[in-house]
Amino acid sequence: MRSNLAYVICFILFQILLFSSCNDLNKDLIGNKNLKITASKIVIEPFDTIALKLNLSKEEIQLKYDSIFWIGDGQANEPLSNSLDSNIIINNQNFALKKSVTDYRIGKHKVYIKTYKNKIASLSDSIEFEVLYPTGDFLSFKWNEKKAEYLFFNPKLTQEHRNYGTYLKLIKSFDSNKYPLVRFEFWGWSSIVNSDKSGQNNLDKLYDTQAERNTIRQFYHNYITEIYGKSTLLYEDSISQSPLRQEYEKRFKYKIESVKPFADFPLEIWDTPTAHIALISMGDDDYSNSNWYKVIAEPRKF
Repeated sequence: MRSNLAYVICFILFQILLFSSCNDLNKDLIGNKNLKITASKIVIEPFDTIALKLNLSKEEIQLKYDSIFWIGDGQANEPLSNSLDSNIIINNQNFALKKSVTDYRIGKHKVYIKTYKNKIASLSDSIEFEVLYPTGDFLSFKWNEKKAEYLFFNPKLTQEHRNYGTYLKLIKSFDSNKYPLVRFEFWGWSSIVNSDKSGQNNLDKLYDTQAERNTIRQFYHNYITEIYGKSTLLYEDSISQSPLRQEYEKRFKYKIESVKPFADFPLEIWDTPTAHIALISMGDDDYSNSNWYKVIAEPRKF
């Protein structure tokens, strides 16, 4: 009788241990892996691209989470481009296993992953990267590299629906004689969703006064000055009276519009050891408040 009881007890203990080990194995296969971010690099120059990706497979993420979100300051792509890699669907929503991120501001920045499970939110992982002062001839661009380049900073990383916004774009191009030019431009974008024009309407409201558009001018002035120091020439009065066109034409091959009401007006010029840089108003301050701003850069010697 005692031997039978001992046998039953041993059998029960064996089943408990087997069940426990199976649970531990399942946890190792499914539940014990933490969501982590890996980065292609963590030190960049302004607007350079970092490729981020998650360490778990699509199936593991779908099993463990109700939703996931990227949280950070900027994507390295055009806002309307379909640039998200390896998209997965969780609860009928699209999420990205990979992200291309960037920033233009000197200093350290973080990107987070926020997850939800049973309506409980947690920050699963984060990664820090640093933007250093640029070493190129203008920002990260080098005049002797004979290739066109396109760099973007599109604010925010979350996949929440938006149908309007703004972004920064850098383009290095060449004329027919292979002479380089960089355009640094601030753009607005909007999309039409189900015939809804609210995107364009909301975009128009972002900078619909001269004072608001002047914040763009101030942004360019502050940013270029932070990197390259005080400008050689600065004009701050009525845009239409700017006296800097002649100084601009001494330095730049790129022809700006001179016929009103679509004339361009140079407002500020920087002379660095390797580049001439100009802040330009596209239109004057008297033409229905429709002016916008951009920065262009060309080689000082080439």
